[in-house]
Amino acid sequence: MDSMEIQQFNCFYNYAIGLNLTEVDLVKTSKNLLKSGFTKAICFSDLKAIYIDEDGKSQVEWIRPEGRQWDSSWSIKFSDKVPSDVVHDLAFCLELSFQEQRIEGVESKRSPSYLRTALPPVVLVKDDEETVLSPWLKIHSDGIMILSFQIDYSSEGMEETDFIRSIINMFQCYFDQIFVHGEIQRLDAELLIPEAFISDLSLGGQKIKGWRSTRLIKKLRGESRRKLDESLAGEGSKFEIGDELWLLHHIACADSEDGWESTFDLCRSIYVNAISSLVAFTRKEDLAGLLMWQGRPSISIMRFKDQPDNKQDLYQKFGLSMSRFLMRSQDFTNPVELPPDLRIFDDYALHGNRALFLWTWLRESNSPDDVWEERNTRARVLENQARAEHFEYLNLKIARACAVACSPSSDESLIAAYKVLSSVESTLHTSSQAGEIVDTVNYLLESAGTKNLITDAKEQARWHLDERRYQNDKSRSHIDRWLAVLFGFIGSTGLADLVIHPYLKGAFTKWSDFQLGLSAFLLALLTVGVFVFVIEGINKLWSK
Repeated sequence: MDSMEIQQFNCFYNYAIGLNLTEVDLVKTSKNLLKSGFTKAICFSDLKAIYIDEDGKSQVEWIRPEGRQWDSSWSIKFSDKVPSDVVHDLAFCLELSFQEQRIEGVESKRSPSYLRTALPPVVLVKDDEETVLSPWLKIHSDGIMILSFQIDYSSEGMEETDFIRSIINMFQCYFDQIFVHGEIQRLDAELLIPEAFISDLSLGGQKIKGWRSTRLIKKLRGESRRKLDESLAGEGSKFEIGDELWLLHHIACADSEDGWESTFDLCRSIYVNAISSLVAFTRKEDLAGLLMWQGRPSISIMRFKDQPDNKQDLYQKFGLSMSRFLMRSQDFTNPVELPPDLRIFDDYALHGNRALFLWTWLRESNSPDDVWEERNTRARVLENQARAEHFEYLNLKIARACAVACSPSSDESLIAAYKVLSSVESTLHTSSQAGEIVDTVNYLLESAGTKNLITDAKEQARWHLDERRYQNDKSRSHIDRWLAVLFGFIGSTGLADLVIHPYLKGAFTKWSDFQLGLSAFLLALLTVGVFVFVIEGINKLWSK
């Protein structure tokens, strides 16, 4: 078999993030994102958009597509007042929205509403070579976010080993410099500094207490904040990306540290923390925070040397290469067998596991060498990304529900998790209008191991629900006992006043009113106590 030499590819590093809340206020979140200064436009799932105009004011755009969806002929006309850079971002969001509606459909739509926006780019520098990543953010109203870093690459040819090392395993690569927007770094730092250095000053997982340790922590936090301000005080470095000029800052404090972790995974952490701090929640008792995340690249190999036009030749020539890609290792000389092809048509092959989505395109004989000269290339790339996001959302929704079911933080979160777990099968069955996509999602959930968690998580959820029901019944029983004592006391006073007091008054004429009242009350209590004792004894005999 031949070694694959890649010429053009598209990659989306997708990270699905599950917050520890299930109700997100998308309107307030969009306002927070716009106020942050690093987002220019936000597109909602109901085809409304909010953007910042040239005067710095917020404007609303009502997007009304024309044309028929199944003819792939949406036509959208923006207002003249919408800036060109905003149009570019909104066009990307709307193209993905078009593909999403083709997957799920309006009638059977079960996914919650969402917002989507573009984030400032990331520039990775290694050996004077710059790699630009374009981040995109999608926030669902149920607290699940998808953060994607896009890379489009074209060259004469990239060797298979270089492709695995520098693209598929990019998160493991060390870079000389990493440039990120200054406000995003500041938001991340503001979230981390108040809780920083606690684990450093601990022994065996226990915090070292005392005024010296407290003073040292305050000093270290103050120095970190001072270094952050110094690092972000400058103008930053200028990068011309596309038609825009960006001012990006080298990651704060990295210049003075020789052993800092200069990896792409650091960018993921910075972006996730910054965005989480801007998410608005609907209830005061909620607090947006990261519960769990999962990440994997979705790679579309669009052009490669000796690219065939049928799948038989593809597997015969490049099956081992594709298997190495899915294993994410170039050292396997005899890789495992390829998983099944999840695409039934002859336009591309789709393979996936818990580590990677691989879309390997076939090439028609009359197609151009430059894949971007084809009219439908962008649509095909975004179709792949829409399907990847479709799976990432469902996968993390189920995984988060499993995690919450095992250790619920509140009754509301437990009930919400149990609803998700109890409706998994119906949700997957109606998640798409296409049976091919439904089968793909089911297979990938099996490969990722998420489906294996559902049964155990449902049992855990039932146990917690039963425990809460038992505790509620126990508390209610405790209250009922006190109510029984109270009403027994009230009944005793009635019995003493209406029955026993008149009898004692006639029998013991010389007693005072105090003696008669007290004696009547005590006799009434004794009578009620005897009845309670007899009834309790009968109940115990019947229970045996």
